[in-house]
Amino acid sequence: MTEAGMLTRVDPVGNLFGFVAGSCPETKTILLGSHLDAVPGGGIYDGAVGVIGALEAVRGIREQGLVTRHSLEVAAFIAEEGGDLGGTFGSRAFVGEVPTDMPDEVLGQYRLSIADVEASRGNTDSYCCYLELHIEQGPVLWEKGIPIGIPTAIVGISRYKVRIVGEANHAGTTPMINRKDALRAAVRVLDRWYDLVDHAHGFVCNIGTLKILPGSVAVVPGEVEFVLELRSTDDATTELGAREFEEMLHTTVAIPSQFELLVRKPAVRMSESLVNVIQTSCAELGIQYLLMPSGASHDASPLARHIPAGMVFVPSVKGVSHRKDEFTPIDDIATGVEVLMRALLGADGRIP
Repeated sequence: MTEAGMLTRVDPVGNLFGFVAGSCPETKTILLGSHLDAVPGGGIYDGAVGVIGALEAVRGIREQGLVTRHSLEVAAFIAEEGGDLGGTFGSRAFVGEVPTDMPDEVLGQYRLSIADVEASRGNTDSYCCYLELHIEQGPVLWEKGIPIGIPTAIVGISRYKVRIVGEANHAGTTPMINRKDALRAAVRVLDRWYDLVDHAHGFVCNIGTLKILPGSVAVVPGEVEFVLELRSTDDATTELGAREFEEMLHTTVAIPSQFELLVRKPAVRMSESLVNVIQTSCAELGIQYLLMPSGASHDASPLARHIPAGMVFVPSVKGVSHRKDEFTPIDDIATGVEVLMRALLGADGRIP
């Protein structure tokens, strides 16, 4: 960023910003960027393409001798994957969406405090829009051979902790008919649930963690915990799916069970104006595109609740993401950067 002539700063939670002044100081700033962190075992394209792509778009404009009316700022957000920080942490801190009651022990693991979070809140009124380049992380563009995706919405994410409580006992001496096996109960409800969601429309679900207690091969499982995640671009559909699972849980499992909300992030719509700007940019460049929803969350999600936001997707080979073999060819990335740069110039000319 410094080599590109930007003024840089790092906020108290670790978000990095590079700023270039525009020709009209009275106008608001156009923000671009993505995130630099990755999931455990993840690849090098998820997030980083959007940060380097935003930087390259700004550099490209300056190398052509162009000066935008609006000031430009590139953001490299932290902790979009987030883990116990809740995901999109850096961008949520920037827009003031991190709960002030977040436990000190969670923040303390990263040498952070609520004071740091609050001090990282940006003045969203000083920004006119946000643009983000990102890999699709799914197979749609790659399978269709389309170079650019334009998201119209980003899914909401709800997560629920499910706890099934049976009775631990000796695995050798307890007759099968006498067991209150929490794992067996969990398997029964999950088998029914997957049969249902395989034919459901409007949402997807995942269960990626499973804790069995006491966790011994010689002990009948006394307790099972897992997290149910639901995603949809329609919050009412997500809520309906959650209620269906809860009802299925209580009608299928004969032993005590609990269903507790952990996370609820609402779905967001991308700015129609920015979607139109990106479509126009593709048309001007003669590049085929596809309007599509985003099944993954992004930093654009919290930002879209405060300023107009738009995204540009580039293909992920075989739809692979959150793995080491995640890959997007450099030519596809260059096409995405070209569209991003043209959209940036379009927004600069269209937005007051």
